[in-house]
Amino acid sequence: MAVDARKRQKKLQRKAQKRKRKLTAKKTEQASGLRPEKYLRYPVLECLVGDSIDQVGMGSVLLARETPYAEVAVSAFVVDVYCLGVKEAFFTVMRKADYLGKLKPMLTKTHAEAGVRPLEPCCARKLLQGAVAYAESLGFEPAEDYWRAEKLFGDADPAACETEYTYGHEGRPCYVQGPNDDLKTVRYVMERLTERLGEGNFDYVIEIDGEQQASRPELLE
Repeated sequence: MAVDARKRQKKLQRKAQKRKRKLTAKKTEQASGLRPEKYLRYPVLECLVGDSIDQVGMGSVLLARETPYAEVAVSAFVVDVYCLGVKEAFFTVMRKADYLGKLKPMLTKTHAEAGVRPLEPCCARKLLQGAVAYAESLGFEPAEDYWRAEKLFGDADPAACETEYTYGHEGRPCYVQGPNDDLKTVRYVMERLTERLGEGNFDYVIEIDGEQQASRPELLE
């Protein structure tokens, strides 16, 4: 993984965290009993994925359904296909004007360098489920609200998607420390990977005491 790619992944993680903070207020709506199942009867407005997932291993997936009441039900995910699976997930309902004027532009801005493209819901679900299964095989659970947000896909069948997704980086799990991953988090991830796979059987790019370290020199090149 080149330095530029690693920097782009960290930049994406910072933007994803910023987006999450801006949408924290929406979490209060979740506590009021909003359930994705209530919105399955409404048509899919769009399903989007960040191309950065293919380029640097991390990006966003978004599914939106439009109601007849000028509202949009949204499930959004931040996925790391190199190692940790679904790192962030949420479900909310908002005015269509807010979706088009705020959330979607925020997503587009986050992925400005790599771009965002439409994706069939069945393929988006297949991508997410594969990332979760891969991460679980390494000992990592998906984000707390993943299972709830994932329900908005309804009857979208991953088996109907012909695309084959790959996980890991160059055939191996690769943990790239995020901008909000403190030393405690880094130690936890590294210990879990070592416990599951054994030393030397996974890659990493981390920063300790201001100095970047990697499992292989070429990851820093």
